[in-house]
Amino acid sequence: MVAGFMPTILVVEDEMLIRLHAADCLRESGFGVLEAADGAQALKMLEGGLPIDLVFTDIAMPGQPDGFGLAKWIRYRRPDLPFILTSGTYEVESAQAEQLGDAPFIPKPCNYEELAAYIRKLLPRA
Repeated sequence: MVAGFMPTILVVEDEMLIRLHAADCLRESGFGVLEAADGAQALKMLEGGLPIDLVFTDIAMPGQPDGFGLAKWIRYRRPDLPFILTSGTYEVESAQAEQLGDAPFIPKPCNYEELAAYIRKLLPRA
């Protein structure tokens, strides 16, 4: 990481234990972490101007938007903001992820060391 720069990752996951584990692992890897329990909460954070460097979102979440809708919102309203999609139902969700073209997708369960390394590739200053 660049000295003095700690990227902030927004973890969007409706399953509380999974969200807490992901957030803890990313913090241990040296990232700042914000957490959202669903797409609506994530949108409020993104629209509120919080300093977020990357969004890591589950696709299959209740309510609107789900993670796929959140990724579309980011792609059109914050095209400079990288995101990574994740899901435990890879076969179903990967077809949707393809609609976003080059959208990064990591299946669950995640290896958080690999996720941290991937985030560092996406964030040049990390």
